[in-house]
Amino acid sequence: MRSKLPAIVSRDTERLHLRPPGEQDADAIIGIVSDWEVARRLGRIPLPYTGADLCYFLDQVVPNEPTWAIVWRENCRLIGIIGLVPARTGDSAELGYYVARDCWGRGIATEAAREIIKLGFDCYGYSKLTAGYHEDNPASGRVLAKLGFVVAGTSIRPCLAAGTDKPCVDMECLR
Repeated sequence: MRSKLPAIVSRDTERLHLRPPGEQDADAIIGIVSDWEVARRLGRIPLPYTGADLCYFLDQVVPNEPTWAIVWRENCRLIGIIGLVPARTGDSAELGYYVARDCWGRGIATEAAREIIKLGFDCYGYSKLTAGYHEDNPASGRVLAKLGFVVAGTSIRPCLAAGTDKPCVDMECLR
């Protein structure tokens, strides 16, 4: 198991700035994940998403899981979050992301994830990245396939926003 993860470093892509999220992002994060169409596609986001949930995210998730705010470079607007959840063994991590609904269909998740996948392999030393998506969210599956992920199986995963477990497609990408 990894004892300490490398520091989160800001990165720029063609259109995006990826940086650590912070308290200044509270309103944007709450606004994005309070949208039912976003929240219902995620596993770990409750609805309603409260200030306490945001505090947990900033105080517990961000320090322990490499996490970046996805920001449009052209206007500095936070439009999503992307991160890696390290496996207990330390040799792999699960990629997760969400993007504001008004930004869907613009290749943002693909662009951000391409950079984070590179970091996962090159900087964090993971030999494998995994990801999963609820079956009712095939757009996420298309993003992952574009990034080189292949189907590894299926599972049932929670969806906190819906208050139920949902069928999921599990994917993986090897170094």
